Amino acid sequence: MKLLFSIPSGYHLRELVLPLRRHLEANSGMTEVHLITPAAPIAKDIFTEFGAKFFYHENPKDDAGHRELFAQIKPDRVITNTVGHDALDEPIIRIGKELGIATITFIASWDNVWKIDRLIASGIKIAVADRFIVWNEMMKKHLMRTFSTIKADSIAVIGAPRLDYFTHTDKIATKEEVYAAFGFEDVSRPFIHLATTELYPMKYLAKALCDGLKANQIPNNPYLYASIHPGGEVEKYKTFEDYGFTVRRSPGRNDAISVPSFKYAPTEKDIYFLIGVFTHASVLVNHSSTVALESLITGVPVINVKYGIPFDWWNWYRCMVYRDFQQHYDDLVSDGATYVVKSKKELLSATADALVNPHAKDAARDITVKKMITTTDGTASQQVLNYILHI
Repeated sequence: MKLLFSIPSGYHLRELVLPLRRHLEANSGMTEVHLITPAAPIAKDIFTEFGAKFFYHENPKDDAGHRELFAQIKPDRVITNTVGHDALDEPIIRIGKELGIATITFIASWDNVWKIDRLIASGIKIAVADRFIVWNEMMKKHLMRTFSTIKADSIAVIGAPRLDYFTHTDKIATKEEVYAAFGFEDVSRPFIHLATTELYPMKYLAKALCDGLKANQIPNNPYLYASIHPGGEVEKYKTFEDYGFTVRRSPGRNDAISVPSFKYAPTEKDIYFLIGVFTHASVLVNHSSTVALESLITGVPVINVKYGIPFDWWNWYRCMVYRDFQQHYDDLVSDGATYVVKSKKELLSATADALVNPHAKDAARDITVKKMITTTDGTASQQVLNYILHI
C-alpha cells in the first residue's frame, strides 16, 4: 500500500506524520510513504529521523501538476491535516477525490473546526475529504454542523497522535535536565511556567506574578519561567527578565532553515524536552493556549487568565483570547479542571492555592483530559494509522 501525506509546515509534521513515523516504518504492508511538502528540497535537514520508505515531493504549481504527480505515485490514500486552512492542502484533497482516491483529513487541533467555520465565512476555498479523524466528540458534532453532508460514520473519534509522546516516560526530560537548561540551581524549589502567545500582550502578567512574590502572596519561593511561542521573537520578551523571569523560546525553531514554514519543525528530542517542562513545572499560567491541555495531561495545575491589561477594554474584548473563551475554550474549562481568573487578585490567590494544593483539581482534570483527547494510553498514533489503512 502507498500513502500520500500533505505536510505544508513543520507544525503539521509534528501533529501527524512525526508521531506516526515508527508505525509506518514497522508496517510491512506499507511499501511507500510519500510526503508532498515545501520542504522537499531540504528533506535531509527536516526529516532527519525518517527512513528509506519515505519519498519527498515539492507541491505542484497547478492542478495539472497535481494530477501528474498523483499519476506517478499512484497512492491508495491521501491524507491532509486541514481542509484548506493551509492553502496547499485544498488541491491535494480536491484532485485526490477527482481521481477516485480515498481522502482523509485529520483535524490537527481541537480548535480547528472553529477555524473551518471562519474559512467558510471568509470565502476561502476549501475541499471536504471523504473521511475525517478528530480528537473528541465535541469536534465530531461541530464538524457535522459545519458540513451537513458528512455522515457520522465518516468521522472517527480517536485523539491526537502527538500526545502519545506524553506516555513515553523513559524519554521525557528529567527535572534535573530541565532545571539545568534554565539555570535553576535548586531542584527542590518549584517553578511557575508563564506560557506566552502572540494573541495578546502578557507583560502585565509577568509583573503581577513578580509583585505577588515580592509581597509574599506566592509561597514556596518559586523560580519564574516564561516560554516564548515558537512564532514569537525573543527580544519582544526580554523585559520579562526585569521581573525575575528566565525567558526561553519553546524548542523546535531553527531560523537557519530556508523554507519559512519549516523554521519551526521540532524533533522528537525537542518534544520530549518540552514535555519535561510541562511535567516539572509546579503551575502553568496562560491565556487560552493548548499548553493548558498539555499541562493538564502531566497533572500540573493550570491557571487560565481571563482578564486583560487594566483599562485596555477596547483591545481585550476584540482580541483572539477573548474570542477563544467564547468558543472552543469553553470545552476545556467547563468541568472546573483549571483556575479561571478575572483579576490580579484572583491570579495571585489561584497561584498560591495551586502551589500549596496541587491535587485539588485532580478529579476534574482527569475528566477534562479524557473528554478532550479521548485516547490517553499512548495508542492514538497506531489507531489513526489503522483507520487510514482499513477504511
